Amino acid sequence: MAEGTPRGPAALSPLAKRWARISPALVPLFAVITALIVSMLFILITELLVQGHVDVGQVLNTTGTAYNGLLEGSLGVTISNTLHAEDVTLAKQYASANKLAPRQLTIAARVLDEITTVGFDNAVRYGQVLAHHPDLTDDQIKDLGTNIPDIAAFGEDKLLAMRPLLDGLGKLERADANALVAKMAAMDSLSTDTRSEFNTKVRAARPLSDADLLADLKIIQTNGFVKMQRWLAQLDELSSLELTSSSPESQDIVAISAQEDISKVHTWATTAANLQKLGITNLTALGDQLRMVKSLYDRKLFVDQDVNNALTNELDGVIQNNYVILRPNNQLLVDTKPGFTGTILAENKTPDDPTDDNKISAVYMKLGDKAFIFYPATLESMIVRSIPFVIAGLAVALGFKAGLFNIGAEGQLYAGGILTVWVGFSPVFASLPAVLHVTLCIIVGIIGGMLWGMIPGLLKAYTGAHEVINTIMLNFIAINLVDWLIKSQNPVILLDTTASVPRTPYLPDSAKLPTFNNIPPFWFVLAGILVLAFGLWQKREAIREKPTLAIRPIIYGVLVFVLGLLLAWISVNGQLHIGLVLMIGAVWFTEWFLDRTTPGFELRTVGANPDAARYAGMNVRWNTVLAMAMSGALAGLAGGIEIAGVHFNMTPGYFGGVGFDAIAVALLARNNPRNMIAAGLLWGALISGGGLMQARAEISIDLVKIIQALIIMFIAADAIIRFLWRVPEASAEEKERTMFAAKGWGG
Repeated sequence: MAEGTPRGPAALSPLAKRWARISPALVPLFAVITALIVSMLFILITELLVQGHVDVGQVLNTTGTAYNGLLEGSLGVTISNTLHAEDVTLAKQYASANKLAPRQLTIAARVLDEITTVGFDNAVRYGQVLAHHPDLTDDQIKDLGTNIPDIAAFGEDKLLAMRPLLDGLGKLERADANALVAKMAAMDSLSTDTRSEFNTKVRAARPLSDADLLADLKIIQTNGFVKMQRWLAQLDELSSLELTSSSPESQDIVAISAQEDISKVHTWATTAANLQKLGITNLTALGDQLRMVKSLYDRKLFVDQDVNNALTNELDGVIQNNYVILRPNNQLLVDTKPGFTGTILAENKTPDDPTDDNKISAVYMKLGDKAFIFYPATLESMIVRSIPFVIAGLAVALGFKAGLFNIGAEGQLYAGGILTVWVGFSPVFASLPAVLHVTLCIIVGIIGGMLWGMIPGLLKAYTGAHEVINTIMLNFIAINLVDWLIKSQNPVILLDTTASVPRTPYLPDSAKLPTFNNIPPFWFVLAGILVLAFGLWQKREAIREKPTLAIRPIIYGVLVFVLGLLLAWISVNGQLHIGLVLMIGAVWFTEWFLDRTTPGFELRTVGANPDAARYAGMNVRWNTVLAMAMSGALAGLAGGIEIAGVHFNMTPGYFGGVGFDAIAVALLARNNPRNMIAAGLLWGALISGGGLMQARAEISIDLVKIIQALIIMFIAADAIIRFLWRVPEASAEEKERTMFAAKGWGG
């Protein structure tokens, strides 16, 4: 480089400088994106192993379908096609040649699936075989199909050569023939008397030499005399049909006999011949269209019981007067009063239950010939599933901030959950008002987790025992203790003896967290006013000097009110509970405690450098115990919320790894409490959407676990992400903020 050439940051363009400033904060996002891209390699490898070759287009299509299913299964958003006349052209062509009633549509579609499975050309050929041999009964086909492979394997010529001996033995009583064959086959050689005796009983054996006779008898003994007689009979049957065991028609007979119901083969042949005349080759598309037409009948959009008439005379009116959205598996979303946007109500399956009335199934917006769809219930379920990940992630992150690796969130969840469920169903607290009862349930959950987290904290502080070992052991203790408390029958401790599976009794309504759909709008207004008032009071001095500063508190108050209404609106299944508010409160409290309080500062200082903290006069032991206790309290809060807000009872193994997933969530959030919400929601989205992804793309649900593992790998080894996305190396301050483990195993 020439002397005087600018180097370092000064040489960067304005765009590069801006990227260097904002990109470090985006490292977790880049890790997620990179993990999603890299996971395509596993789909590619799977196709290579299954297909033996790689179709890049198919891999991209499968990946797109998988991620679309993941998105729909988590956020509830997707884009679908709408019904057009062209979508049923094959069904109309088929119906015009076959007089179909609505009830026959599903049967016809199932026949098409069967033909696709067996193969169109095979179905045609099977029909030709049956037509060529019309006198064959189903039983004869079964017998032939069973014996043809054995005859072919044994050899027709060899079997025919043995016919005289088999026929001669067949003249004897079956028991005598079997006994004679068994006796002779056991001999290594024949005496003159023995041979003479056998020749007397079986005259056909006389031309055979002793060696050939013994060899044939051993073959008969091995295969069975009766079975070989059956082979001869079936060989004669084939001969009468002018077939051999190796002829193509014989192989088709074997395939036909393998069908459970041979009468279906006649149906396949007739249908295949019909499709040939119509020139229809895409059987899968035709089957889907027939099922779609059946769905139109099920939704009472078609009236005429002749399918052809309905498709000819009613289809245009259905499309014009309704907005019909096509969904996978021929599910339809129908709005009878279409607009640019609209709401589709769920089918009311329980007319006597008023809670099902006006229940929203989906909301749509027109996008040309497609529809953007939002399913509120899916988003509701995902948020509910994400709440424990966020709070438990906070628990792990708080320990990380203190230089402690708390792997015990799982056990702390159980400790909080079991106390919550006991206080919930115990008769001792049954008379409490609902507000006090549910509050007490959450508080004891926090206390349970705090006490369980305090144990390894005390051991670490006063004995030097490493928290990783202690928390792992305490996980097993908590899980098995809860298992015993629930399953114990002598004495009965927490078991519901009326239940068919081991579980605790259900919580009464007074111990359940309220759900957003049952909260009157007044409370959302009040929450907005309180947020507004708090913001104005907090900045009162600055607002006096500059009134425009009041705008932000006003916006916050309005946002709280609108968000409350939105949460009530998406809570269509009544699952979204106010544990979400407790989660947000826990995030705010953790951030406030760590960044705005003296104990929080001391805790972070102890985590960064215990020796320096001790030199500065800070109580390292106390902060170690405090960090583990608070970490456990947050995990206990997560456990209490899950019991009081979701499950309402407890079963052995209920939390199933939530505490361990919390470690991954904390790493993804880089120990930033504010980022924990996004990290927990992402984790909940991956788990919630995995099932639909598997169903839509027909790939293993383990792909979700692969994505999760890749995310954690890229977060832990962020140098890879920084290299791929040209992110500057982490500064010392950034490294300190993301510190997540204790100083070493010796400490």
